[in-house]
Amino acid sequence: MLKEKRSLENLNLFDEVDEESFKDYLKEPFIGNDEYKSERILYLIADIIFNIVAIISLFFFVKLRKSYIIRQRDFPLTFAGGIVTYIAIFISFIPQLVKSTCLMSVFQANILNTIVICIFFSRSLRIILYYHYNIFKVTSIKKKRLNSYYDKTMGSLEPNYYLPKITQKIKKIIFVIIIIPPIYTLWALKNNKGIEFFQIIKIYSMIYNVVCVINTIALFYIKDANKYGVKFECLSYSILLFIANIANAIIQTKGSNKGPNAKVKALKFYLKIFEITKGGRMLFTILSIYIFFMSITLPVIQYYKSKKVKNGYFQDPMSSIQYFYKVLNTPSLVSELRDIAVQEFSVENVLFWENYQILQKMAYCYQIELRKAQELGDARIVSQYDFEGYYQKQVQSLSVSSLEDDDYVYDPDTAVPKELLPYYTSFYYLFIDYNGPAVVNLMSSTVRTIFKEMSTHPTIGMYDIAKNEIVELMYSSIYPILLRNNKKHMANTLG
Repeated sequence: MLKEKRSLENLNLFDEVDEESFKDYLKEPFIGNDEYKSERILYLIADIIFNIVAIISLFFFVKLRKSYIIRQRDFPLTFAGGIVTYIAIFISFIPQLVKSTCLMSVFQANILNTIVICIFFSRSLRIILYYHYNIFKVTSIKKKRLNSYYDKTMGSLEPNYYLPKITQKIKKIIFVIIIIPPIYTLWALKNNKGIEFFQIIKIYSMIYNVVCVINTIALFYIKDANKYGVKFECLSYSILLFIANIANAIIQTKGSNKGPNAKVKALKFYLKIFEITKGGRMLFTILSIYIFFMSITLPVIQYYKSKKVKNGYFQDPMSSIQYFYKVLNTPSLVSELRDIAVQEFSVENVLFWENYQILQKMAYCYQIELRKAQELGDARIVSQYDFEGYYQKQVQSLSVSSLEDDDYVYDPDTAVPKELLPYYTSFYYLFIDYNGPAVVNLMSSTVRTIFKEMSTHPTIGMYDIAKNEIVELMYSSIYPILLRNNKKHMANTLG
């Protein structure tokens, strides 16, 4: 980069720089000038430290890609953003260390930075939509008539079975956001007509600022269970990007002379800022380092920190799976778990558990009514019972306690009664079927086993294997958050 000439040293900080002095300022090189050797050494040290930290972070981010913390951030999208951000930062250091072409700087500043920002906006959009989508899951399933979800007569799903497609739409929108702006910028660069190209960049900056404001407002209303989680990352970066764009616009406008006849000359102060920020490029380099740390490095640190805390709780009875089952059988604590799950984009797991318990209570209710019918001498009377009314009463509360009746005999191999079959079938299409609106993350072998049993001989225990997986998943993902935030409250509630 360029450094100011000594002829400018006699000027005060807010003095105007004449055209001749400005041209002399532009001619003095940064690379190869021993006067600025110390600054280049600082850039070299910063570059080395960044590369070491970045490569290690990327390695562990890939290694931990199946962990809950990484999956919750969407590994493919976040990792792609990390790679592009790393390349952008790496290239931004090159002109500060060795002589490089102008094209490289233009490519880094206008193409790579555009991709980095577009991926960030995509991740923010995903968070905003997924958060509200999880809330929608709770309200829609609560209002839904479970036994009418699957139309047995028509053999098709009801009209509002569009919920799962939201995920696919999100992915398509994200693809468009990431691909179109950089392609258009490349096209503009290829057909570069000087000032016209930079007008496009100015328009992009204005669009970024508008989106940043909308993004900040939308993120403000999202709740995050983690203090420095995804919300903090996206909200802070959105604010910093807005500030950086404003600062860069001022630097570009004030840090240059328009010509010998210009009414307003550049001030020495703005030339100094222009020099320190390398024409504003280092602002976005610092911003890229920040987003890389928040999106790639910090989740890795959080993983090992939470693992250490979990190991510390190993001897704590409240950290056991047995205690967690007590929590799951306490409606008030399940409600708190549901709130956390919404913030972690995994509310379908808690909804699965609540609706699973409803099925168990309905099986128990059927057993009681069957016993009454048998005592009256006609088992067929059981079909007259209002199971739909019983179900609606349970689902509207979404607070189902465990069964503690000693008279209830649970035999998982008992065939599902025809009166309850619609509820078990609909449960499958809600939570197990791949296209379900609240499909849970199960092993493929588990899904195949359930599908086979439901197609041949459905039993009241056919979802038990799925229940065990979901409980294990909640135990390792959202229960530590509940334990961290409400441990004292849990102890007082459960005694």
